[in-house]
Amino acid sequence: MTISTLPSNSLLAESSNPKRLIGKPAWAPQGDKRPLSVGVLVDLEQGMKAGGHVKCWQRFAEAATALPDQLDLTIHFLGGQEGMRELSENVRLVTHRPVFGTDRFRFLDKIPGQTDLAPRNAKLFSFLKNYDVIHTTDAFFTLSKTARFFARRFSRPLVNSIHTDIPAYTQIFTAQVVRRLAGNGYFSRFLLDRVRVHDFAAAFMHQRLIAYLKRCDWVLISKKNELNRFKSELPGGQVSLLRRGIDKEAFHPRRREPSLLRSSFGIAPDRFLLLFVGRIDAAKGVMTLAHAARLLLQKGLPVHVLMAGQGTQKEAVQELLGGAVTFSGALPQARLPLLYASSDLFVFPSETEECPNVVLEAKASGLPVLLSTRGGSAQLVKQEGRDGLLIEGSKPASWAGAIEFLMKDPEHLHRMREAARRIMELEWPSWQEVLEEDLLPVWQKVSQGATRSGRTKPGDRNISKMLSEIQ
Repeated sequence: MTISTLPSNSLLAESSNPKRLIGKPAWAPQGDKRPLSVGVLVDLEQGMKAGGHVKCWQRFAEAATALPDQLDLTIHFLGGQEGMRELSENVRLVTHRPVFGTDRFRFLDKIPGQTDLAPRNAKLFSFLKNYDVIHTTDAFFTLSKTARFFARRFSRPLVNSIHTDIPAYTQIFTAQVVRRLAGNGYFSRFLLDRVRVHDFAAAFMHQRLIAYLKRCDWVLISKKNELNRFKSELPGGQVSLLRRGIDKEAFHPRRREPSLLRSSFGIAPDRFLLLFVGRIDAAKGVMTLAHAARLLLQKGLPVHVLMAGQGTQKEAVQELLGGAVTFSGALPQARLPLLYASSDLFVFPSETEECPNVVLEAKASGLPVLLSTRGGSAQLVKQEGRDGLLIEGSKPASWAGAIEFLMKDPEHLHRMREAARRIMELEWPSWQEVLEEDLLPVWQKVSQGATRSGRTKPGDRNISKMLSEIQ
């Protein structure tokens, strides 16, 4: 593995050996067969604070190293410094500095992940021209908008996968911004209760999403129950499911060491440990968990909450639960298996999920899960009551009741622990299998067909000339 910094006045495709790093497109004149070249755009930063969207593509990158004869994969992220990290001869991660980052705006400093708001990043063009297929992972931000422009201009196949419910996030965070700027007075209530500006914002983002997806040659979604709806909304019905993989060895019940976990964080050994992993903010429903735990504590039940992550509602949770909550902060992936395997119940009230990795990691570790019926989490429970429990709505009393039921029925809890692991072992794919079964066939298919724009693909020299005119 090598790490390099890209020259400030040039690009990887120009300053390095493009034939070795990012090959010529498969449809360009060439003397020998070469692997399919795919560029994936992720409009978020890497790092320990990164969520499932970023980690998902990190896992796919690792899996792609086993396919050197079939796939040449470059994944683009945002970051503080331009650079490239090679995972293997056929896989690399490239980092771009934002052109106009959201961190410039104080009122956006509480959003889940910083991204780029510029209409386009022209530096990306010299990468995009080398790919047989361009794959975007959102529909709203700079890398994805640049990719869409390039794909339309030069008739390159464009695939999109949905990893985040942006309309739902927009609804939640628009309301938060209104309250932050206008307080909780009359004007704020007028905007939210009468005008319902947050609902309009969510509807607007959904319209933008559909408009973007209509220009793609294939769309990959994460929720099974939305497959038919997207097929009806998008021309041609070129829609399929993108599952999430799981490392069944890393996340395994054998990592269970309750005494070690509790001693590491100073948690009393007699506490029933409720685990939450993710951002500690409104979109994840953390206050539902906090209030549910508070109700249980008021009844004298020995519960303790362990939250792994960071977020804007940490202080509110702390104020509500006091010494009955522990915050581990953002943890590296290697430390999470101990938390999952050694806790008593995974509680995840989020209603904004597509297909949350954390639920799969918990189940693979043999940890029973308590999830919302809303959003993409519910699809990860095969049989309600057997390998997980589902709660309708966000009333803390409902969540507290389910937790109390499991606390008082350890045999049922044990059966759920065993069933969760068994289902993951028998029925859930690895990241390698998802790459080979869900992604690679789509990339191969769109690379061989006509693009949605129907234009003839220009030669590489013509692309370079046209790009120089655009830039």
